[in-house]
Amino acid sequence: MKLKKIILSGFLGTIFLYSCGNEEPVGQQPIDNVPPGIVTNVSVKSIAGGAVFRYTLPADEDLLYIKAVYSINEETEVESKASAFVDSLVVQGFGDTIQYQVRLIAVDKSRNESPAHTEMIKPLTPNIISISKTLSIVPDFGGLLAIWENPNRAEISVNIEVLDDNKEYVPKETFYSSTINGKGTIRGMDTIPTYFRTYLQDHWGNKSTFRYDTITPIYETEFDKLKFAKVTTAGDIPPYNSNYDIHRIWDGNNGGDPCYSSPAGTGIWPQSVSFDLGVIGKISRLRLFQRTSNTNYIFHEGNLRNFEVWGCIAYNPAESGWEQWTKLMDCESIKPSGLPLGQLSIEDEEQARNGEDFTNDPNNPPVRYIRILAKRTWADGANFQIGEVEIYGDNRPSVLQ
Repeated sequence: MKLKKIILSGFLGTIFLYSCGNEEPVGQQPIDNVPPGIVTNVSVKSIAGGAVFRYTLPADEDLLYIKAVYSINEETEVESKASAFVDSLVVQGFGDTIQYQVRLIAVDKSRNESPAHTEMIKPLTPNIISISKTLSIVPDFGGLLAIWENPNRAEISVNIEVLDDNKEYVPKETFYSSTINGKGTIRGMDTIPTYFRTYLQDHWGNKSTFRYDTITPIYETEFDKLKFAKVTTAGDIPPYNSNYDIHRIWDGNNGGDPCYSSPAGTGIWPQSVSFDLGVIGKISRLRLFQRTSNTNYIFHEGNLRNFEVWGCIAYNPAESGWEQWTKLMDCESIKPSGLPLGQLSIEDEEQARNGEDFTNDPNNPPVRYIRILAKRTWADGANFQIGEVEIYGDNRPSVLQ
């Protein structure tokens, strides 16, 4: 069996994974064979799945870096490197809290290595273990809802498997996340008891123990967009123009232009817009697609950040008040990365393009008409855009019984 080797570079923050073998020399060629001195005054602080070393550097003028060499399991050896311009080094990737040996080695520009300074470390509970203890899996509309807490923003995957007809667990869905409050949903399943197995995996391949759940999904269907229609309600804002009218939120062009847009410069805020579902039903969730025709729009510009969803079965369009409407949802769009305005992660872009779900309290009444009240956009402007909307819930005749 070949030993896998991971090299962590503190210079570029990059990771290299390869099998041990012959290495061709690259970069500066050796100019002497005098090894540097060793690190001294070493202190260790345990962290989740790793440790932080602080030390005094050797005085060699040609010192290049300090490396830590350690094994995280029987198959994988890791080298973590830190520049000669810093006095600390992080080791990570450990899957439990037992003792591990770490060798600290100074390397100079001629690739000479010092004798190793050996330390024993005892990592704190790895992130995947602590996160797995917060994992909640409950029935949801059309599937299940998984929620977890990740206060250290560790890069993890939540892997959910389902028991198939051959009595074997097979992959159903994987959620990759580094957000503090993680959430994943599985939809489109029948309303029968289903057996699931879930485990977490980290950046290093460490896995949590299996969790087993039996979930019976709640009935849900997508409302037919062909039945949606524009309605005119007193107090609603008109569209930017006829090409950016409300029908754009159900034209199937998720996030593209033209989308729905309200006009700017009206002096009216907040703004609302209404439409007809064409059928009465209980809403389980609304999926909102941002305007994503340009990445500069994502979690920016007129995309909604805070809004309310209201509904009713019947209403008088001449009345502008909200008395005949029932508030269904207070919605806040959450940017997964938490990055400042104008900065995006891959996870941010994926969520914007795949749609963000906002769930309704199942105790709310059935409705036919929907009214969206825009309260705040990501750019804090005075007009808003919606790329597309999908409505899910139960519109069977029995919903009124």
